[in-house]
Amino acid sequence: MIPKLKQWLGRPVFLPLLCYAAALIVWLGGSVWSLGMDTIAKAGGSLYQCELTLENFELVDMQLLEDGSYITTSGDPQMIWHNTDGMTVRTLRLTASFDRSPREMCLYYTNAESEPFSVNKRVFAAQQDDGSYVYTLPQGRIAALRLDPCSPEEGKPVTMTFSGFSMNEPAGLVSYFAPGWYGAMELVLYPGLCACALSLAQSAWQTYQAKKKR
Repeated sequence: MIPKLKQWLGRPVFLPLLCYAAALIVWLGGSVWSLGMDTIAKAGGSLYQCELTLENFELVDMQLLEDGSYITTSGDPQMIWHNTDGMTVRTLRLTASFDRSPREMCLYYTNAESEPFSVNKRVFAAQQDDGSYVYTLPQGRIAALRLDPCSPEEGKPVTMTFSGFSMNEPAGLVSYFAPGWYGAMELVLYPGLCACALSLAQSAWQTYQAKKKR
């Protein structure tokens, strides 16, 4: 058994295959777990679709105009929503139009009521074919959300017209197993980097062992 293992370890293709196989198993396992958790949440009644309005948000640095649109009053406009009902939150679809490029659009989240918002807990929008923006949140309790609908350039306020906020739209089975462009990039990049690191460590160990025998 050990000689065969050493033989496999000596093959250049072994470490990349090992890393990509491990990444595939982790990805599939995570997808199945996510599907299972959402299924349980739906059965328990905590995961359901709903529509939000502007009245549900606490608006920061956004001024209402006569035509019903909003204009930013700083470079960091925010829309804060508190999950007072304890519902499970998985997605948020924003339908809005902007008079200029919104630039960075992100959605911050917290897992505890007293927890401050942090760049370590945020997701970015994926623009859909109809022009709306969908944010997908990770599994786990969501205590509050902070939507940053745009990131205005200095001295260039953005005027926004909001058409709707849809939460927890039904997701098809395939969506749980589709990594998306960013996820696909991670599946290609990180296992390769891991294989390179392991290969360097293996080479260093072999060099050390060779010197030790001299």
